Amino acid sequence: MTIQISTTDPRSVRALAVLSTADRWVRGHRKQDGRSFYAIPSASDASRVYMVDTRECTCPDFLHRGVDCAHILAVRLKVAQLTAAEPKRRATKPAASFTRDASIGGTIKAPEAARRRCLADDVWGTDGE
Repeated sequence: MTIQISTTDPRSVRALAVLSTADRWVRGHRKQDGRSFYAIPSASDASRVYMVDTRECTCPDFLHRGVDCAHILAVRLKVAQLTAAEPKRRATKPAASFTRDASIGGTIKAPEAARRRCLADDVWGTDGE
């Protein structure tokens, strides 16, 4: 995604100001579809919070004008920062192959070596072994 910022565009300048308040944003997910959003406090009204993602915002600028507002631009910049900061992930080989053991009710069992390599005991659970 390409994000354009211009010092001559008032929305770009406001977006940078909104981005500087990212430590006060709260991240959430919509119940109906699980889509991520940020709750961003209004700069002009302390009692208002806008729900913003990279495509939509609940602020009047977006709702009435239908153009990308400063909040959307700020979220895009934040997402770009987070994405750039993430280390590149390498594809890894599976740690173990799994087999079905009919003698114990058809449950799937992993080889014992894979169980030992597991970092969290509760991932495999205990079955009395």
